Amino acid sequence: MKIIGITGGIGSGKSTVSRYLRELGYVVIDADGIARELSSDPVVLAEIRDFFGEDVIAPDGSLDRKRMAVIVFSDAGRKEMLENIITSRVIKNVQDIIEDYREGRLHAANEDIVFLDAPTLFETGADRLTDEVWLVTCDIKTRLERASLRDSASVEELKRRIASQMPEDEKSEKADVIIVNDGDKEELFGKIDSLLTARHAECIRLD
Repeated sequence: MKIIGITGGIGSGKSTVSRYLRELGYVVIDADGIARELSSDPVVLAEIRDFFGEDVIAPDGSLDRKRMAVIVFSDAGRKEMLENIITSRVIKNVQDIIEDYREGRLHAANEDIVFLDAPTLFETGADRLTDEVWLVTCDIKTRLERASLRDSASVEELKRRIASQMPEDEKSEKADVIIVNDGDKEELFGKIDSLLTARHAECIRLD
């Protein structure tokens, strides 16, 4: 079994790639989804409240993710603290899931490959859990246009979020595959199809 990490910055199209892979029947472990679940855990939520205060807690007692995003994307120290609270737990959770697939306790429809979708794959060191990393990328102008259509955030806020992440050239150096998403979805999906064909052929040769 091959574990492939998928990463990419805001507006790159990483989520579009993951959705397409799920439509094809692949297992895609969602690191952000796991983080959201963990942020609802009473123990984790209590740690967040102790450090960040009641301002990040919504009236219903859940984490106010929009308020938290504004705080951590403008303060590197607070961003690091949130990661210290949640990231280690996310990585442990992901590690356990991958082990379950490798050991056969969980089964994937396409058993040759399992994907890990993680926007901060390199920043958190989660790339060590993968056999290969695909980076989805495009120019900054396109990223801002896509993200502004998707999120109710200003261009300035989006630029701050992008600036808080690892630079694109550094990610490119670390990635095994770079998927340039500067066209339409059909072109993007064609690139993914070609990569999948090649990876399955590799898995067959290894078997």
